[in-house]
Amino acid sequence: MSFQANYFDGLSSRAKPVLVRVAEHAKNITFEADGEKLTFNLIDLNVQAKLGTAKRLIDLPNGGKLEAFDISELEAVIPTKASAFWRGLYYLENHLGWVLVALLATVFAGWLFLQFGVPKLAEYVADATPPAMEEKLGEQALQGLDSSVGYFSPSKADPARKASITAALNSLCVALKDCPKYRLEFRAGGMIGANAFALPGGIMVVTDEIITLSKNDTEIVAVLAHEMGHVKMRHAFRQSLQGVLSGLILAAVTGDVSSIGSGLPAALMQMRYSREHETEADMFALNAMQKACLPPKAFADILQRLEAQMRGEDDKTTKKAPLQQHSNSGADVISEMLASHPDTLARIKPFLATKQNCN
Repeated sequence: MSFQANYFDGLSSRAKPVLVRVAEHAKNITFEADGEKLTFNLIDLNVQAKLGTAKRLIDLPNGGKLEAFDISELEAVIPTKASAFWRGLYYLENHLGWVLVALLATVFAGWLFLQFGVPKLAEYVADATPPAMEEKLGEQALQGLDSSVGYFSPSKADPARKASITAALNSLCVALKDCPKYRLEFRAGGMIGANAFALPGGIMVVTDEIITLSKNDTEIVAVLAHEMGHVKMRHAFRQSLQGVLSGLILAAVTGDVSSIGSGLPAALMQMRYSREHETEADMFALNAMQKACLPPKAFADILQRLEAQMRGEDDKTTKKAPLQQHSNSGADVISEMLASHPDTLARIKPFLATKQNCN
């Protein structure tokens, strides 16, 4: 038994045509190259796995290689080292339908990991991250938002009103006895408009526009109690980590790492919490308002007014018409308070159904 092959001695790139003889009884192969007879035991050969219709490669113990199209004579007698994995891979490579199935399965698996694996991984990373590092991230994000090309400008709201809101929020925390560490910042929202949101590290930003939109301090405190729920559960930090981890995964797939780590302020402004995170923050706010003897309806009122403003409606229209789901695709900027997954009507139901508790 024999087959034609090209021999590479490992010292030069020149191929040497040889006739390889396979001796089944002696369990070896022999061939002549440059007048020298070479013999190798079958057990010392490494036959590389098939790769489509490419030539087969045989690694020799002397550092050389044999290259041939047909090595069926050798494969008939050599001790098989090919695993089921490599045999299956070769089968898939030569059947286009299975290649497409494998591609779709890979894409689906990647989607599943981004959708469910990354959030869980971000949660573990957040738990292992020192609070000081999270606070530094939040501070950097706020500086980016305050920069000359950022979103915010200094607050122009009445200092007395800001002091009143700060005192009311402090009173809520006294009653709650379970407030996380936070820092309240007032800003003119500019293009962001009426908004309030939490940054990593416990920084809570409230804009002048939402203060103007509110009827009283209780409504602002209700909104900030919701944001405090995000702070307590470290949602902003976890969401930031999800974005970074997802970016790293996509960069590993595409090879583009130029955008990783840049544009954090803009990414935070476009961030959308999951349904679970929004519900957790809402329930924290509802519980806090109950313990502080504040009317839960205040949260529903300010959310309805925010949505009415986004639709270009006035306050009278909001009172006359029941709150409905509307498409906001035409809005340039969507309030974080309303851009969550649960629709506004579903979110305010528990607040409307809960009576003020002053016991």
